[in-house]
Amino acid sequence: MKTTKRTHEFKALELKLAEDSQSPHTIYIKEHVVREHTKDRPSGRTLLVLNVPPYADEKGIENAFRDVGDIESVQFSLKPSGTDTKSERKFIENIDKPSFRVAYVVFKKVSELDKALKLTHLYPMNSKDHSIKLGVRKWIDEYNNSVLLPKIVKERVEQFMKVHDEEADLTEKKEKQLEQEDDEGWITVTKRGKVQSFARTEKVENKIMAREEKNKKRKELKNFYTFQIRESKMKHIVSLRQKFEEDKKKIAQIKQSRRFKPF
Repeated sequence: MKTTKRTHEFKALELKLAEDSQSPHTIYIKEHVVREHTKDRPSGRTLLVLNVPPYADEKGIENAFRDVGDIESVQFSLKPSGTDTKSERKFIENIDKPSFRVAYVVFKKVSELDKALKLTHLYPMNSKDHSIKLGVRKWIDEYNNSVLLPKIVKERVEQFMKVHDEEADLTEKKEKQLEQEDDEGWITVTKRGKVQSFARTEKVENKIMAREEKNKKRKELKNFYTFQIRESKMKHIVSLRQKFEEDKKKIAQIKQSRRFKPF
């Protein structure tokens, strides 16, 4: 197959919401070129699109490039990235603030990417069978979609915990295998270690809290400030006076009982 030479400079195109839009947005396109391509962003078939407006969706981008050919997928990101789009599994998805984004448009054929790079204009994102919602209509739909039925929430929780337990069991099995002695007599040290955890009873909890409180008092700075030094001196003088008065009383009692023998 003959490869075509492509320029890696951005090309500016106007992206309209509808045919009669008076204020189109300017987007910038070029071939997505990185050292290591991923399965979801294959080399030679991925188009990088910058300055995508926040209200644009996948169907709207497909409508804009519908004259090019078949689109395999449209992926949005807050900033350009060469890594895989698959993020860490989360039960509650983070809600991103509306902002201009980056889109990765993956075509089914290499020739379709070449055709997209030669475009001089784009179709509107709205079509007969698709209309992007804005303003109050969009907010209402987003709110309605965010409210889940208890049955759906329960199913999601059960599925999430099932996958989590499977991953935890798999990790524990791998660590146990590593801790086994190999043919040469070596044992791999893992973070799990061989020290088994103990159940914290109320008595153990109180001991730990008392030890922490003792360490905390030991670390406290005493007589550090001027007023603390002054207060400690005053307390010391008062205690000496009290002791002196007590000693005077004891001597007087001894004199009265005629047991006072200073020599």
